[in-house]
Amino acid sequence: MTTQRNKQKLSPEQPFEEVLEFVQPMITSILLKCRIYKDFEYYRHIASVAVWEAWRKADPSKGLFSAYIYTCVKGEILKELSKERLFLKNYTPMDNETINYVRDYEISKRNPVHIECIMSCLKKEERKILLLFYVEGYSYTEIAKELGLSLDAVKKRRTRIMIKLRELLSSREE
Repeated sequence: MTTQRNKQKLSPEQPFEEVLEFVQPMITSILLKCRIYKDFEYYRHIASVAVWEAWRKADPSKGLFSAYIYTCVKGEILKELSKERLFLKNYTPMDNETINYVRDYEISKRNPVHIECIMSCLKKEERKILLLFYVEGYSYTEIAKELGLSLDAVKKRRTRIMIKLRELLSSREE
């Protein structure tokens, strides 16, 4: 079977299942070249969909079908990696954030510190950044557009606000 596979030429006239089976080593090679080591099956699925699209749109007069499949698959994988990178850049998880600390602090103390009291110590723009980020669920990019600031400025201000909140909490504990 291996000798037949090597001699067999890939063409868009073949059934899709045969084409997909034939290009599996190519897909694996692309995934490894793109350094994909996690969510392997997810990216293999994206590659399979790209093969389907290439098979559907293929025009034999425009060049090698295998080269077209390779380009389509690699392009879709890279596009998905870019989307993932952009998502991770714009959306920060809230693990161990000060807002969660404030909530836990209020629950654990007999004389709770009210968030409204702490928030009143912040400037209007600082409160707006916190509300947009934590309550409304805006990304850094969306907050930057809303306030007319750069992305880095929003990130730095949020960090400074969190430091300020920690200081306010520690001063109220004493």
